[in-house]
Amino acid sequence: MSVLPVADRRRTWSAVARLLRARRGRLAATLLLLLAGTAAGVAVPPLLGALVDAVTARAGGAAAALVGAVAVAGLLAAAVQYAGGRSLVVLVQELLAELREQVFAAAVALPVERLEEAGTGDVVSRVTRDVEAVTEASADTVPRVLTATFAIALTLAGLAVLDGWFALAVLACLPLHVWGTRRFLRRSGPVYAQLRRSEAARGQLVLEAVRGADGIRAHRSQGGWQRAVDAVGFGTVDLQRIATRLRTGFFGVLNTAEYVGLALILLVGFVLVGDPASGVTLGAATAAALYFLRLFDPVGALLISLDDLQRAGVGLARMVGVLDAGAPGAPGPVPAAPGREPPGIRIEGVRFGYEPDRPVLHDVDVELPAGRRLAVVGASGSGKSTLARLVAGALRPDRGRVLVGGEPADRAHRPPTVLLVTQEVHLFSGTLAQNLTLARPGATDAEMTAALAAVGGQDLLELPGGLAADVGPAGAALDATAAQRIALARVLLADPPVVVLDEPSAEAVAPGAADPLGAAVDAVLAGRTGVVVAHRLEQARAADAILVLDRGRVAGYGRHADLLAADGPYARSWRAAGGTALTPRPAP
Repeated sequence: MSVLPVADRRRTWSAVARLLRARRGRLAATLLLLLAGTAAGVAVPPLLGALVDAVTARAGGAAAALVGAVAVAGLLAAAVQYAGGRSLVVLVQELLAELREQVFAAAVALPVERLEEAGTGDVVSRVTRDVEAVTEASADTVPRVLTATFAIALTLAGLAVLDGWFALAVLACLPLHVWGTRRFLRRSGPVYAQLRRSEAARGQLVLEAVRGADGIRAHRSQGGWQRAVDAVGFGTVDLQRIATRLRTGFFGVLNTAEYVGLALILLVGFVLVGDPASGVTLGAATAAALYFLRLFDPVGALLISLDDLQRAGVGLARMVGVLDAGAPGAPGPVPAAPGREPPGIRIEGVRFGYEPDRPVLHDVDVELPAGRRLAVVGASGSGKSTLARLVAGALRPDRGRVLVGGEPADRAHRPPTVLLVTQEVHLFSGTLAQNLTLARPGATDAEMTAALAAVGGQDLLELPGGLAADVGPAGAALDATAAQRIALARVLLADPPVVVLDEPSAEAVAPGAADPLGAAVDAVLAGRTGVVVAHRLEQARAADAILVLDRGRVAGYGRHADLLAADGPYARSWRAAGGTALTPRPAP
């Protein structure tokens, strides 16, 4: 399975730095707050050491003053660190929200064939699991890492002020920290990257199994699918076990380093206090021990956070990879442009196949003048929907060209000259107005009401709340006809010059019943160049031209009456459907 690219480290941090530059003033103020709060906390150990010396010397007044100073320092540290931590979380969440929006916009703007090559599971994993990993790290890990870094730096400085031997004792355990950290990072990075890919593959298999459940049951291939899901699922579990073992071993190294460091501090303190020439008092040795104990938490937090940062880094690289995979953002809607001349469509020698050796379309040549309507008919599997997607620019031909207004169709959709509406309409959870303004953000209530009225959807305004009514999976239950009316109203709001309708009433019309969307389709195509994949031959009758496909080849092209007179596949299908020869429409 081909996957979308993963950004390298330089590109990933370049994207983060670009977002941070826009907030550098707030970032600097936040870092100063965190530094001030950490400094206030680091002042506590020497105050406690001085308190030990005051008690030893039986200096009651000095001891009372030092107790008050310790309390003030502790309260100040808590208050300032809270303010700095809160400011940092808000800042990072804003940054991440902007990045999420960019990634989502880039994902929905990717060409359809690129998404199909990557697999739905990979895309879904990037905009869900990877976003979650980065979100968790930004909410908790990033503030913890910054605070820990400041605490370590200031604590080492404090130890050096007490006596250089204390600082050397702490640094003596540094090689153990460095060795354990480098070992962990070297081994865990590839494991986390492989784990993300395995999770994406597992999600892809599950999605395909759910979507193709009917076919799987029909062919009785449940066992094969179950084994495939099991294989990927157990592979993911094995990777998670490996990652857990690596983390456990890493934590063991950190604990060992802490015990070694504390033992060295106590040994140095014992030697220095016993040597009057050193000038180190019992209080100073106490402060040094407290300093090192204070290092347990920040050092542990910093190194343990490397695990979270490693996972978040993988997720962040995959998110930035989506930005690099396609356009910088989703194409915007075309504003209404009354009086605009729609473009014509030329299909020249088009050949296309989803697999290299199995073409779906063979050498299709069609020309549709501007402002005319083309109906595409044929048996199931004849290539009708594939041709519609080629005209809409969602697919690129393997050979030949599809031109819209003289431009290749896959470039004509930015801005979206061509708008494709399929028979499978999705309503998003939200209000009726939110579903309509997908086509034109900022559309007024009057414009949305007029668009619904034009496609026969006035009854939708009678839902409780009208335009504010909840629709979609979590809202009012709407039938296929109502959903298609909303989709067609979106077309009117977007106002593209070319519209491609892929069997717009296939889900809304029962066999033998009248088409409730015929007038709505006419309203949408008025004044536009239109391509309609016809579900029934009766729908094709009103078109300016009809293209008949048979197993991917052109089996007829012309007006309804001309195709009947030719007595070819179209005429035979018309008679089989119960139709009769009709009076030709006047030539346009």
